[in-house]
Amino acid sequence: MKSLVALTDRLVRAAAVALLLSLLVAVLLGVASRQLNAPLAWTDELAQYLLVWTGFVGWIIAARRRSHIRITIFADRLPRPAGRVLEVATQVAIIVFAAVLVRYSFGLIERNWDVESIALPVSSAALYVVMPLAGLALILQALAEIGDVVAGRKIEAVEPGTQPL
Repeated sequence: MKSLVALTDRLVRAAAVALLLSLLVAVLLGVASRQLNAPLAWTDELAQYLLVWTGFVGWIIAARRRSHIRITIFADRLPRPAGRVLEVATQVAIIVFAAVLVRYSFGLIERNWDVESIALPVSSAALYVVMPLAGLALILQALAEIGDVVAGRKIEAVEPGTQPL
């Protein structure tokens, strides 16, 4: 099971790198083509799509590393049992939010499936396809964290910059 999780983590990180590099290339092409007075119309739209996808993939990575911003001044002062209850409640809230994301993302995909992108030869639904995948990943991560809390394993956020690549 741990090897499957490690493989998934590596694939998500590789996707993030590929998306960021693609975004960089799209923006650089757009800037260079404008400087040459021959703008490429598709670079702006591609950059928008890649930015949305990169944001969702980054959200998944941050959830896996527990590196989202948290204000813990209240939680740190609670007795251990109350802190565990608060953590479970937080993860349940994340599950609810992710479930709403998944639920409504299918409607967005369906409504935009037959809408042609303005400058790219793809459906506008391509922008929203990442949403149910990200929502499912976040639900699974929150369930795993609830399992850790219930099992009594201490969950700590990793200090930024110290997590392994």
